[in-house]
Amino acid sequence: MAPVFSPDIIARVKDETDIVEIVRQHVSLKPAGGVYKGLCPFHAEKTPSFIVTPARQRYHCFGCATGGDVISFIMETEGVTFPEAVEILARPLDIDLSAWLKEDEGEGERRAYHRANEAATQLWRDAFWDDDMGRKGRSYLLDRGFTEKVMREFDVGWAPGGSGWLESGLAKAGVDRELAISSDLLRNSDRGGSPFAYFRNRIIFPIKSISRQVTGFGGRVVDQGEPKYLNSADSPYFSKGKLLYGFDASRMSIAREKTAILVEGYLDLLALAQVGITNVVATCGTAFTPEQARLIKRGARNVVLLFDGDKAGLKAGVRSADIALKAGREPKIVRLPQGKDPADVVIGDGVEVMHQILGEGVGYVPFLKALADASGGDREVNERALRQALGTVAGIEDPLRREYVLQEAAEVFGLTPDLLREEVRKEAASKLAPRRGGPAQKQRPEPQGSGNKAGNVSGPDGKAPAKRRTGPVVRRQLTMVNTASIETDMLSHILMDDSGQAARIFVAERGDLKLEHPAASILASELEAWQSQGAGSSPREFVVERWNTTGDGTYRGFVSQLISKEDHPVSTDSIRVVQDCLGRLQAHFKRQKWADGQHSARESEEVPGAETPPTTES
Repeated sequence: MAPVFSPDIIARVKDETDIVEIVRQHVSLKPAGGVYKGLCPFHAEKTPSFIVTPARQRYHCFGCATGGDVISFIMETEGVTFPEAVEILARPLDIDLSAWLKEDEGEGERRAYHRANEAATQLWRDAFWDDDMGRKGRSYLLDRGFTEKVMREFDVGWAPGGSGWLESGLAKAGVDRELAISSDLLRNSDRGGSPFAYFRNRIIFPIKSISRQVTGFGGRVVDQGEPKYLNSADSPYFSKGKLLYGFDASRMSIAREKTAILVEGYLDLLALAQVGITNVVATCGTAFTPEQARLIKRGARNVVLLFDGDKAGLKAGVRSADIALKAGREPKIVRLPQGKDPADVVIGDGVEVMHQILGEGVGYVPFLKALADASGGDREVNERALRQALGTVAGIEDPLRREYVLQEAAEVFGLTPDLLREEVRKEAASKLAPRRGGPAQKQRPEPQGSGNKAGNVSGPDGKAPAKRRTGPVVRRQLTMVNTASIETDMLSHILMDDSGQAARIFVAERGDLKLEHPAASILASELEAWQSQGAGSSPREFVVERWNTTGDGTYRGFVSQLISKEDHPVSTDSIRVVQDCLGRLQAHFKRQKWADGQHSARESEEVPGAETPPTTES
């Protein structure tokens, strides 16, 4: 669970932060009386309509109506959650947040880990730019066409050979041997003696968290050594599958473009960044993971998969598109010329060629069909491609999104949606079966005897035996409705609709519908309060403005997830979605009430004497 900060801490962060200096990191501001003006970072404009008011510690754009405080500005521009924005702002102010961190994540231990990594980053960066020590790594990158500017921006370093150099430098920076070993900068030797440096004779790429702390490193050889890439081992503070290289620098561009370009190599990212393509992230030596897809999800609806132009790159692109689609992203797969990687294309062919290639990206389902057609396009090949697409569809949790993708597959492969819908149902059922009951039980043979047309076994007297009560079947069927998912989808669309029309429809048509999630019920009350107070701001702004004085930490975490949820297609009609979700929830609520009534009636029948007059013997 994300940390929940007290109102006092949040107020202190706001009061001690200069909002003008924070905004200036993203916008060129000019003083205009008591305010500062500039071009809005949230929409394209030629005449400045974006103002920052230092006296109120607020910003507002008269063009797109976006506004808020310094925390919401960090959330919007950098695609982070509320707690992460608070932590980013609190760090340079030296505000202690240890009381709000997880119990198993001690502030002292975590700070020491990051301090060790920062010290190593500085040592390797200095070594890289040293005339003699870093010549080998520096020459390699310069010869390949990388600029000094981009190498400095991403803190590229060089790890010399030998071990004593690193340990000595870390000690001078206040990092003792024990901390260096626990941070995976040094490793104990199996032969005994002094520990050795884990990274040696490698170009170093610091990997930073979304809150800009160095959590680990990637190292690349410059000759034919193996392994080509080496990464820090996973630890409580570093997980390769949960981080994206460069995300700390690119998240603003990603949020602005609503698109993230995913590459596999650190150098691929640097090559794109140095020509102005900055909305790029890279995996950290692993295949693309669902956790990384959720990280991208914070700021981007779309993800372009830009992998090497070989068979392995093609497979990685298809697999990554499957993960991205299941995570609610809109993936597009780009094919590079055979034998080339993104860095080769950018540096060798130029940025215009790369822009052209990026514009030729193809969606997941059409890409599978194109691969099938390229392989001959016969029935068997198309069937395999379609089954792969349906396997992905079955793994999409959001019911609306699942239906959209299913209909796309039906159109692309020329089959009816009903047929594919049945196949997806079977696929989903086969995945759920082991979790529900474990190994399937063997079916017991039917007792011998004559059977009637309905298949019921007759008793000794030739009559069908009375049916056993097996419980309220309807009630079990109702549990298959994922009300939590429907509620979340509905409320996220309400908060994303700045017009407020979706919120008004919800308040007007909700009736006596009860929301199951306690935080959802609180949010529903907030939406009613928004409308009753005249709806002067958008529902999202109203809720965010009041969430530190409303509900508890669970509620604030729930709202934060809704605000960060951006897995809706660009063309989604929020009003129609809200009406659809309301209808489904109300229908489920009515069926549930009916099932409860049926259940109570059955219990009355089965309890001796219940609602049954006593009998007398004659």
